[in-house]
Amino acid sequence: MVALMVAVAGSLVVDRLLVALGTTLFPAVRGYGHFRFSDYATLTVIGVVVAGAAWPVVCRISSTPRRLYFRLAVVVTVVLWAPDLYLWLRHQPGRAVAVLMVMHLAVAVVTYEAMVRLAPPRAVGAAGKGHGRSGDGAAGPGADHPGRTVVGYSLGLAALVGAEFVLGIVTLVYVPTGRPSGWWPDQGRLVYLAHALVGLPLAVLAVLYLARVRESTRLHRLSGWIGATGVAVAGLGGLLTVVHPLRLVGVGLMLAGPVTAGFGYLIPWFDQLSEDATGQPELPGGEEPAPL
Repeated sequence: MVALMVAVAGSLVVDRLLVALGTTLFPAVRGYGHFRFSDYATLTVIGVVVAGAAWPVVCRISSTPRRLYFRLAVVVTVVLWAPDLYLWLRHQPGRAVAVLMVMHLAVAVVTYEAMVRLAPPRAVGAAGKGHGRSGDGAAGPGADHPGRTVVGYSLGLAALVGAEFVLGIVTLVYVPTGRPSGWWPDQGRLVYLAHALVGLPLAVLAVLYLARVRESTRLHRLSGWIGATGVAVAGLGGLLTVVHPLRLVGVGLMLAGPVTAGFGYLIPWFDQLSEDATGQPELPGGEEPAPL
């Protein structure tokens, strides 16, 4: 929690400094709408909170948590550059968009450094037996071994989450964000409907996956809960976009939700790669095999 608070405060300070620097170097972008504190602060706080919540999960599932967390930070930063590119394609000032992209990168660096340095992985002693990890998150004799069927199911859900995310970006392009409150927009109705139609089966499949892994390994259950939470967050964001004053918050949740869900559904695949390298599967229910 201390690391998370430092990450939030540090990210907001860095955002403010970058906006001040950008408007000083490029006076023409002064007054740019996305440089309002209320605008970028809301999305920054949501993103940092999600990233902070992901760090203990990464420590739990990975034998090299810092490396995995760094790779996830890179992937998420690249994904979050997509809305910036959308703004540029909509003929927003290029220099202002460049400042926004630098802000995203700076927030990722501040959050990563705060989490890994102020909340480093801690050793698991005797009380941690049966959790499949030992020491600094290193894989113990109970390293998780996801079933091939579960891995295929989870990868399918991850692909569907990715498709829904791309549709969300396309929806932002074609459906005006400044429209009045209402369920049905005047423009971009086709892509808006496609976005909604993909979201409905995704929610159902997330629940079915959660039910499927309830008797599986601990890691599979964690994957199901993280994925379902991300899908629920994205759905809540979609509902909030109906109301004009809450639309910005809704868009932020719709960006954070798929990233969270995608991470959750990729956990079994990450673990399968690890198991293929070590050849040490976990028994169902988190039990450890007897020592040789």
